[in-house]
Amino acid sequence: MSDRRAKLAILSALRHQPDFSVLSLLSSLNANERRALLHWLDQSGLALNFLHRLRQCDATSLVPDDLRVALEQRLANNADRLRDMLEEFHRLTDSFHDHRVAAATLKGFTLVPDFCEAPYLRHQTDFDFLVDPKSVAAAAEAFQSCGYSSGSLSESGESCFTTPLHHIPSEEDDIYSLQRHRQADLHTSIWEDTPWLKVNVPNDCLQHAEPAILHSVRFHSLSLEDKFLMQVLHLFRHSFRSWIRLSWLLEIARCVQVHQHETHLWRRVIGRAGEDRLTKCIFAFVLGLANRLFDCRVPPTLLSWSSQASSPPMRTWLDHFSLDWAIADWPGSLNNLFFASEFIPDRKRRLVYLKSRLLPKKGRMSIGAVATGDAASSWNVNAAHLRYVAGRSTAHLKSLLCLPWQHLRWWKALMLARTEGMEP
Repeated sequence: MSDRRAKLAILSALRHQPDFSVLSLLSSLNANERRALLHWLDQSGLALNFLHRLRQCDATSLVPDDLRVALEQRLANNADRLRDMLEEFHRLTDSFHDHRVAAATLKGFTLVPDFCEAPYLRHQTDFDFLVDPKSVAAAAEAFQSCGYSSGSLSESGESCFTTPLHHIPSEEDDIYSLQRHRQADLHTSIWEDTPWLKVNVPNDCLQHAEPAILHSVRFHSLSLEDKFLMQVLHLFRHSFRSWIRLSWLLEIARCVQVHQHETHLWRRVIGRAGEDRLTKCIFAFVLGLANRLFDCRVPPTLLSWSSQASSPPMRTWLDHFSLDWAIADWPGSLNNLFFASEFIPDRKRRLVYLKSRLLPKKGRMSIGAVATGDAASSWNVNAAHLRYVAGRSTAHLKSLLCLPWQHLRWWKALMLARTEGMEP
């Protein structure tokens, strides 16, 4: 049975109005297919949300017992992971306070409850903080006092801090287990420009930050309107690298549904986003995805504003290609190359972008730096790196080989849309 049908059954259960009618087909999956589905649920970030939805609707009996048990074990492990990460988060915020660094926490824990009902339903991998560019050096000292280091600092972009990595990453790793390795990213803006995309964003988000508390840990987070803006931009940025975690899209859809009728909020979001066409185009794309995958009903105020930048090619792609693109296994699909011109009208910049997608840089084909102390460990790291590169390259090659056929589908879909558009 196609794994596509199984994935669509999961998405149906997670829609605003859940549909469990096709979950019965999960019982016909063989052992290998169930492992593949669980792997996709982990990669997409939907595993814990799926179990939560089943429990909410008293529908756990609709999935096979072994699948349910596997999901329950993931939830239990993630709860332990959350407690451990909260302790580390507390340590980092205390260090910021000791070094007199004003910082706002981004994403992660701050998305509860507006984007995610409870913190244990999110799988979090790192910590993100927003600081003033003038505070980068002091923030780096705060991280260093906690055992983190960085290869370089940036006062205009992102700086990545990590603890020493002694474990060789593997596909067999339990992503819900306690962290062996920590990472914290320092940002000076809610958006980092790329060679092909420059987005106008407010530069006073830190001044609009609000106090928050989670499990006795006090911190500052962005205002709700800035959180929403950042989540939309974050998802879009990753989409242009070919792949997104569907849980990010589900969280955006939840925020829209929770605050559906709060017109003043959506006006504030629009005010923070501005009137730039590119930003409207980004919102039209992300909200269009949320609508098609999770039946997200976009508030009229937000829809009217974003639809000003929605074009026939984008709507055609959303209607005919978005679903298969969104449920693709990591590292994703190249199908969203077809409408890159909607976001990058400049031909030279677009060619730079297309080259980066078709010929990925070496840095994206790495498992990261692993600290080793002997020749045997170095050999194991090199072997793991080769396996990673081989797997990533194979997946990319398959996507490249499918591109001509997908491009033909794209051309036909455009022709059909234009024909239908000419009908009275």
